[in-house]
Amino acid sequence: MVLPTKLKKFGLAFCASLALTTGTVIPALGTDIVAIDFCADLKTAVVSPIAEGTCAVGQLSLGAGPIERGDKRPKALIPQFKNRYVVAKIAAKKKGFTLQVTSGWRSYSYQAKLFKRAIKRNGSVAEASKWVLPPEKSNHPWGLAVDVNYGTGGAKGKKAAAWLEKNGFEYGLCRRYENEWWHFEPLVAPGQPCPAMEPYAS
Repeated sequence: MVLPTKLKKFGLAFCASLALTTGTVIPALGTDIVAIDFCADLKTAVVSPIAEGTCAVGQLSLGAGPIERGDKRPKALIPQFKNRYVVAKIAAKKKGFTLQVTSGWRSYSYQAKLFKRAIKRNGSVAEASKWVLPPEKSNHPWGLAVDVNYGTGGAKGKKAAAWLEKNGFEYGLCRRYENEWWHFEPLVAPGQPCPAMEPYAS
């Protein structure tokens, strides 16, 4: 990830003043700059860190770290998580891949319904939980999970999801489970490597 010229101009004194700021540390010119946000251009899908201010017109804020659950359950995808997906979709299109969210935010009651159905299909709570988490554990009701191209697009849809698995870290998106090629969450700051996948949900 290229550090913008504006940030390269800041010296050690400025970096020291940022030490109390929360965010992602960006190694640059032998010193550390703390990014308070990552901004993505809607036309180019290029992601750049900023150390102060807000994202410019024509850019989307992606946040400066992993996106975690808030105090209250939302009624849609968390905005910065949605922004990450939107920018990844733009980047994928430039490479000839089509991404589509086939399931994103779910209500608590709908997640409970899906879990109950999974228990019936898989024969036990333990087996069902490998594929569908109960509503209190799932990140779908928290607006922090999307299923991409699941049940749509055939082989092309799966290849597009594989592109996202490989490149999603640039936008802070990671495939979480080995047994679900379609499931992605905002587990890291943009540009940071994704953690090792878990075998399955549990």
